Amino acid sequence: MRQRDISIDIMKFIAVLAITNSHMELLYGKYSFLATGGAIGDVLFFFVSGFTILLGGVKTFDNYYKRRINRIYPTVFAWALMSCMLFGRERNIVEILLSGGGWFVSCIMIYYILLFLVRRYFIGCLKTVLVVFFTISLLMYIPFAKGDYFNMYGDTYYKWFHYFLFMLQGAMLGVYTRQKPVDVRSGWCESVKAIVCIVLFYGLCAFKSSEDYNFVQVLSLLPLSGVTYYVYRFCNAKGVKMLYTNTKAGWFMAAVGGLCLEVYLVQCSLFTDRFNFMFPLNIPVVFLGILGVAYVLRCTSRIWSQTFKEADYNWKEVFKIVWLK
Repeated sequence: MRQRDISIDIMKFIAVLAITNSHMELLYGKYSFLATGGAIGDVLFFFVSGFTILLGGVKTFDNYYKRRINRIYPTVFAWALMSCMLFGRERNIVEILLSGGGWFVSCIMIYYILLFLVRRYFIGCLKTVLVVFFTISLLMYIPFAKGDYFNMYGDTYYKWFHYFLFMLQGAMLGVYTRQKPVDVRSGWCESVKAIVCIVLFYGLCAFKSSEDYNFVQVLSLLPLSGVTYYVYRFCNAKGVKMLYTNTKAGWFMAAVGGLCLEVYLVQCSLFTDRFNFMFPLNIPVVFLGILGVAYVLRCTSRIWSQTFKEADYNWKEVFKIVWLK
């Protein structure tokens, strides 16, 4: 078996925190500007997916895509039932299933197809593929970025184009590290570089233009790529890996990162201002509640998946929380 890359688990943990925080406007109250980090969390997720998929063996498309469906859609099915039965969601089960539970799931299922084609036919020229898709993203920016204050990371289909760049970035680094493992002695330097890229990213995103096309904002893809790269380097630092493998904090990080899909699906149904009187403690309280429901969803999806297999139920697998070396 290929040795597990725990830096990827750490990245998933960071991504979960960033994504969840970006949806917490209700919990922050008058400090709602702190509810940010969604774009960074998204690109980390896509990076991780690209990194891990290209390290797998080459399979036929049907079996490759079947594995992706088996990983994601039992959870989507389970969430469709839980959402409609327990949380009083207005969306019906069919609508949830068709949307995959959210834009991210629908988007990544498309990316899986593209990434299979890249792995099968263009594995030797990933840099060229990245340049081609970057050019496509720039060209597609023109018809999308109409009107003032266009947010390329907001509720728009344009992000379905440029987020694939980060999946390709993960694929490239995955192939590279298979040939030459990453060895980072200290994470401080990498964290500083990541912070600088974050500042540049938000600075470009905050640029407001009174013209029809905001051409400055699209440049934010460059520092965002830097954020992804240096966060990956930071997660490979020896001190960070020791924290993950040798402490209880590592157990928590593994649990959160392992529930990334489930947290993404359940979080919006659980945000409430009921505990805002105890701000800022309401933030971790609600987050722990999200983790609890996400874990129930994970167990439910495993039961659902095992029900349609001939083998007996593996209850240990159903209730397993984390994997740690």
